[in-house]
Amino acid sequence: MARSPGEVVARGTRSSVRAYGRGAVIKVPDAATSERWIRFEASYAEAARLSGAPVPEPLGIEQIDGRAASVWERVNGESLWQHTVDTPARSAEFGALLAEVHEALFALVAPVTLPSQRDRMVTKIRLAATIDPTLAEALDLLPPAAQGAACLCHGDLHPSNVILSPRGPMIVDWFDASVGDPVADIARSTLVLLAHGKNPPSHLPGADPATLDRLTATYLARMGEHRDVPEAELQRWQAVNAVARMAEGVPREALVDVWNRYRRDSSALQTATS
Repeated sequence: MARSPGEVVARGTRSSVRAYGRGAVIKVPDAATSERWIRFEASYAEAARLSGAPVPEPLGIEQIDGRAASVWERVNGESLWQHTVDTPARSAEFGALLAEVHEALFALVAPVTLPSQRDRMVTKIRLAATIDPTLAEALDLLPPAAQGAACLCHGDLHPSNVILSPRGPMIVDWFDASVGDPVADIARSTLVLLAHGKNPPSHLPGADPATLDRLTATYLARMGEHRDVPEAELQRWQAVNAVARMAEGVPREALVDVWNRYRRDSSALQTATS
């Protein structure tokens, strides 16, 4: 029989993480979250861990109130975001650290069992287009399936998903993991660092625009020291990711702004060169 979950350790948009006995935590899905989400994330995380990524070990699946919940080793330490909130003057330093963690993932051999980044984006864009058909234009910005790098991409790497433990940075929340283009994954990270209008994003509680701007700027600068991140390519992937993220049920204002700005700038460029 499964034991009862303890105190809440962390809370996300789709689940809560609770203490679960000695040395473990359990990720309990919210009522609106499919059980399949829990099972897929555990399998993706294990694939990344076996490839060498710093991932807490998945310990199994339990039934909590008749629904699947995933059990993980408990990692001691605070999130990179909590460190940022506690010492915002170090936000530039923490942005550089986020880039180092991200680049280390790209250096690993990507597991062949992970989904295709492109396929995931196509599915999300088509879902977003059911609400606004004009968003289907984002599909035209995707490269052909046979092109692009084949790196391990986390799909949602932001400071709340990095735990600074005695063993070093550990990365959590692997549901959006895929094999794909690293610049696309970098673009995704810049989007999840955006404020939602005047409000901080729910996954970065206590955020303020100045701190986010410093962290994002140093993150991009350090990524640029490791690899070529062409500005035009980054902006294209930001636009694509903005549409894909609209399908995730998050506030849309900032994402719509990114998408509309890209369309406007692209149209102006075409007019100027025609």
